[in-house]
Amino acid sequence: MMTRTLTLLLSACLAILLAACNTTPSFEADTDYDREFDFTEVTKINIQRPRRGESTASLLVSDMQINRIDDALAAELTSRGYELVPDADQADLLLSWHLVTQEKMDVRAYDSMSYYNCWRCGPPVSDISVREYTQGTLIVDLIDPSRYKSVWRGIVQSRMHPNASEQESANRRKEAARAIFSGFPPGAAPAT
Repeated sequence: MMTRTLTLLLSACLAILLAACNTTPSFEADTDYDREFDFTEVTKINIQRPRRGESTASLLVSDMQINRIDDALAAELTSRGYELVPDADQADLLLSWHLVTQEKMDVRAYDSMSYYNCWRCGPPVSDISVREYTQGTLIVDLIDPSRYKSVWRGIVQSRMHPNASEQESANRRKEAARAIFSGFPPGAAPAT
């Protein structure tokens, strides 16, 4: 009886641990839009190819990464019923995006046990943890082609994970795209 209970308890703990490991990251997007623009007429969107500039930030994103981000944004838009058109002249909106990266440091201070390996056996020891990481900010603009002005913007930020597997990276791009468009079109009920 005790062995069966222990087996069930360990199985439940393992299931919880696996579920925690399989969760996808949760992104939150900041959005803004032109309240005068009529989004109800939008059905066709053209994704603009990011321009290569002379800055080092634009050199960090490879052509393969550009295609992967384009694909994630396209998949999210088509799942929401929008048609992607190859020609900007056919589009109701133009989609333009860019990725900004910034090196950051995470500094944390905390108290730990004394040198004697117990809490009350000596003076407390303060430890400082310093970790460097890259913060990525994906900015997506939807542009009215008749005025060539942005009418909607979505921004999502996250730590970059350079050692992530291809599947993990694909999941992060998909989740970021979903978060970016969670409030699009403005005034519509959020997609589930």
